[in-house]
Amino acid sequence: MKILSLLIVLNIFFLSTNNDSEIYNTVNQETELQKSMKRGKEVYSDMCATCHLPNGEGVPKVYPPLAKSDYLMQNREESIRAVKYGIRGKIVVNDVEYKGIMASLGLYEDEVADVMNYITNSWGNKNPKMITEEEVIKIEKK
Repeated sequence: MKILSLLIVLNIFFLSTNNDSEIYNTVNQETELQKSMKRGKEVYSDMCATCHLPNGEGVPKVYPPLAKSDYLMQNREESIRAVKYGIRGKIVVNDVEYKGIMASLGLYEDEVADVMNYITNSWGNKNPKMITEEEVIKIEKK
């Protein structure tokens, strides 16, 4: 009987110390990339979607696509530089030439990182390495 009582007490103790909210929070925590992408989606909606469209498809021969973009995914530093400082001149995206101007958007480095994480992980793009604010800081204007 004493053993049974002890087992019941121990069981009650362990059940009472098991905090379900802690388990829930651990399971549902967002990763740093997910948090960055969420912030980046807001920046994209405010600053980029007008030209590149909400679905990232751009306007043929006017505004390059970001969706499934070979340029974006193969030219990491140049893409970050374009978002940070703007871009002027010819680029080729998915075998289509674009020659235009994208003005500097005046974003902070953390906003550049966030929007780059969003666009490089959306619409068929998959970036294996998160873009950080520190990486963006190191990108200089040419």
